[in-house]
Amino acid sequence: MRKLFTASFIICMLITLAACNMDGEEVHSFLSGLAENLGESQITKDQDLIGTRTLTEDAYTGRYQAQSDGITGRDIVFGGGSINSRSLHLYGVVHSESGSAVVRIRQNEEVTQLPLEEDGRFETTLTCSSGGNYIMIDYKNFHGDLELYSEYLPHSSE
Repeated sequence: MRKLFTASFIICMLITLAACNMDGEEVHSFLSGLAENLGESQITKDQDLIGTRTLTEDAYTGRYQAQSDGITGRDIVFGGGSINSRSLHLYGVVHSESGSAVVRIRQNEEVTQLPLEEDGRFETTLTCSSGGNYIMIDYKNFHGDLELYSEYLPHSSE
């Protein structure tokens, strides 16, 4: 149902834009802003985060730290909606005393879990196509701490 609503909304917006005689650059800018606004609504608000987020360039990049004594929940830390592609370097470490903290990546409909090394470190390069791309942490009775960094690869930011 959500996809049908989104598709219908986009079609209506395109018809409206065509009726307004906007040029290609104006349409691109409008659709880019629309995708970003819709995407931002999926990210956990700062006051609701289990951890602490510090953004660097935009909603896709920054640092996230969390310390937990038994929390269960989810933080959607970085990402958003975009009509542009981008490449990110994601890395960090999970120090778990008990419970679990799982780093997950959602790229449109595909969700993957990042594997941890024996020492709790993780690292990956993400190629984010247009659409919704989110970096999240799922906590289950997690006792420990976590650090997560997301940076643009050189020459890949908008």
